[in-house]
Amino acid sequence: MARLTIKEKEYEGKCTFKFDRLADEKYSEKDEKGNVTGGFMSLYMNLLQFSNKHLVAFWDCALAYLGKDKPSIDDIEEAIEARIEADGGTELLFKEAFQSVDQSGFFRKQASNFWKSLEPMKNSGKTAEEKTSNLKMYNMMQDSRKELTE
Repeated sequence: MARLTIKEKEYEGKCTFKFDRLADEKYSEKDEKGNVTGGFMSLYMNLLQFSNKHLVAFWDCALAYLGKDKPSIDDIEEAIEARIEADGGTELLFKEAFQSVDQSGFFRKQASNFWKSLEPMKNSGKTAEEKTSNLKMYNMMQDSRKELTE
């Protein structure tokens, strides 16, 4: 369970409709072809890559259930920095955030579908080089998932 102490008050990160809505509003991403990745998927994939700014984004969304009492981004960043100092790094923060999303009842099916959709990647590609590259990317994502769920 993801917990963060902000200004001496402990908060639990929750995966809710408000999380999902805020993620789509603030953290959806558009690629160079104009394809849009929804906010949840953007956060999920970037947590797999240990993106610090997406760790902040996770907490921004995970505290959306608090409504007008939600801490500011600056307060969230300060709390994360304090945890990094106390924990000696970001590993535990990323594990908590990723597991909250990956194992939540709210996002479980989306996460499961994501991993199922990646399976063909390990054997796909038109050329040997492309196949090698896809397999490498697939393995890297699986390794990140394993690291974040142990």
